[in-house]
Amino acid sequence: MTEPVIISAVCPPRPSALMTSAPDTPAPPPPGRTPPWPLLAYAACVLAGTVAGWGGRWHWLLDLASHFRSIWLLLAIAGLVACARWPSRFAAVCLALAAAGNAAEMLPYWLPARGVEDASAATGPRVTVVVANVHRLNDDATAAVAYLRDRRPDVAAILEVDAAWANAVAGLADIFPYRVVRPRTDNFGIALLSRWPLDDVTVVDFGVPGRPSIVATVLAASHFRFIATHPYPPFHGRATAVLNAHLEAVAAAAAASPLPCIVAGDFNATPWSHPFRTLVAKGGLRDTAVGRGVQATWNARYPVPRIPIDHILVPPSVTVVRRVVGPDIGSDHFPIEAELILRATE
Repeated sequence: MTEPVIISAVCPPRPSALMTSAPDTPAPPPPGRTPPWPLLAYAACVLAGTVAGWGGRWHWLLDLASHFRSIWLLLAIAGLVACARWPSRFAAVCLALAAAGNAAEMLPYWLPARGVEDASAATGPRVTVVVANVHRLNDDATAAVAYLRDRRPDVAAILEVDAAWANAVAGLADIFPYRVVRPRTDNFGIALLSRWPLDDVTVVDFGVPGRPSIVATVLAASHFRFIATHPYPPFHGRATAVLNAHLEAVAAAAAASPLPCIVAGDFNATPWSHPFRTLVAKGGLRDTAVGRGVQATWNARYPVPRIPIDHILVPPSVTVVRRVVGPDIGSDHFPIEAELILRATE
């Protein structure tokens, strides 16, 4: 007898019975988003550079960071824009603090400030001052001479004057009959040009020998003292110490002057640096650029970084009518111009 063949339908096992659960695989980041580590490092660097600028009194490297407030601000704003695409709370906080800190330092130069008076309400003689670092290696004086002839300031401080530039300055005798010129073979030759007679003229080494400044009384309708100066740049610690000593000595001379004292030149220091703050505070001076924007003068050859290191400082009693950056004169600095009203001599 043949046994019956039993055919049974075998159902495939359920997947859960055959497969063990696989570990969860991280989902890929959404398109357009990347891990924020590069942004975190960027934000930390921008904030560190911002904070370092407030420590200039303790170390020269920290003070160097103060010169680039405008650059730190732009970098902070760019980072905040990046945070909109790659969110990071830590980066956003760092960059917001950096932006706020640098903006606060620069705010007095953007907003109208006390001391930037209405010229129509001021009385007294007007004085136009020009500062021009002509750059010793610039062997073409045509643009600089044409600029001075066009502007015809009452007083001009000319910096980095060598023998060739001394000859160029001599060609301006018809405009500036009164001149003090100290040419040098390095970057620290200096000249003071004036339409008015000069009295009590001294050539002073405020820092170390070989860095001459010119101090003179200008016999205008209202007499005033004028200091043209150019300290050594802060390339290293010792140079920064010399710069600090130089500007402190200038401050002492300005504070001791019985006449209103105008201080002008290439200070190799921005308004946010420790040496500049010390000069303004101890000299009883104010920056003519306050309330008129951050007027960068160096480096004229490149747009970035460009920082304000050429200055005209005046006593609080002087009214600032106009203060601007001049045109390209072939130097690595732009000149600056200020039109001032002195208090009439009583």
